[in-house]
Amino acid sequence: MALGAPIFPRSSMRDIQQFDGGFPSFSQPQEVGCFSLSRRDDQRRQYHDDARALKPLVRRGPGPVVTHLNINLDQGMDVFIDHKQEYKMTEHLEFLLQWIAHHPTEFNKLRPKIQMVCWRGKLHELLTTPYDRQNGWILCVCKIDGILYMSSFENRNHESRRLSETKKDRTFMYWGFKFEQYMTNQPDDEKEFKKPVDNFESFQTVLFSRLKNTGILYGAEMDCYDPEVGTEKAPDRYVELKTARNIENNRQYQNFCNHKLMKFWAQSFIAGVPLIVVGFRNDYGRVSSTEEIPTQSISRRVRVMLTSYEGFFELLRTEKLITKTARCFMIIGKRTAMASQHLRQFPGRLFTLCPSNCRGGV
Repeated sequence: MALGAPIFPRSSMRDIQQFDGGFPSFSQPQEVGCFSLSRRDDQRRQYHDDARALKPLVRRGPGPVVTHLNINLDQGMDVFIDHKQEYKMTEHLEFLLQWIAHHPTEFNKLRPKIQMVCWRGKLHELLTTPYDRQNGWILCVCKIDGILYMSSFENRNHESRRLSETKKDRTFMYWGFKFEQYMTNQPDDEKEFKKPVDNFESFQTVLFSRLKNTGILYGAEMDCYDPEVGTEKAPDRYVELKTARNIENNRQYQNFCNHKLMKFWAQSFIAGVPLIVVGFRNDYGRVSSTEEIPTQSISRRVRVMLTSYEGFFELLRTEKLITKTARCFMIIGKRTAMASQHLRQFPGRLFTLCPSNCRGGV
């Protein structure tokens, strides 16, 4: 069936005013489980039903802002063990489904409350959609035993960027992983810092939250935990680690707030992570300072983002999209032109739903 066929809805997120309603309820995410991933071979990862990959945050000094640092993010780039994006895209919901298979009791307790299963990354893409000027997305949603399982596929824009990746792009990606290595090991542990950075390894938390009428079970990768937090109740102790260029003038500060900080907030807010640690670097990969930013202190644009988010899920739940002949459907999001002069500051987005060739898989 062709895209945009009449029986499937075509909806627009261009008009931000349509989401100008009350702040939708979003319950504090609760951790219901966790697992770790490690390298199996050059392409695949291995599931471990434990928290072996969870590491502590190692601060570089007292207080929320630490200066006079000299962290070299370029170190070891020539031996980087990279789990390439094309292989990650083929994993879909594999490891989250493995957790469900390993924990039927926990899953069945929550089952009556769950309407959707997915990764945190998909929620982040949807949450930032009204403000993202560059990226589109392709999601696949399958309804199995009353639950929507949502995964994604690479679109042409992402594929083009991946295939045309430059050395600079690869360097920026590596710096982020190297910063995580530095912030989860003791500063004088030179032996550890000489080890190759391996982005196959990760710790994943499994969370449950509710956005108004939609109960969501989702997995989220966590960078580390804060050993200074007294409570063991996750995700309150988790920390996100990020890097950003040094801010030298007001324009750079505005760009940081409007772009990076907004994405940092969305990623942390969805998972209930209370703290973000940002390493500020120069153009040569040298981090000179770190700053701790409480997630709750980042409040710009929150209401509009969540109301558009809730409206999208309500569409999936209430529209008659799933039939005996179409258990799965694709959702294609793309850039569109602005609908009005007043809303020019917001990027447009249009999404179309159509049947998928999926046959019950996710």
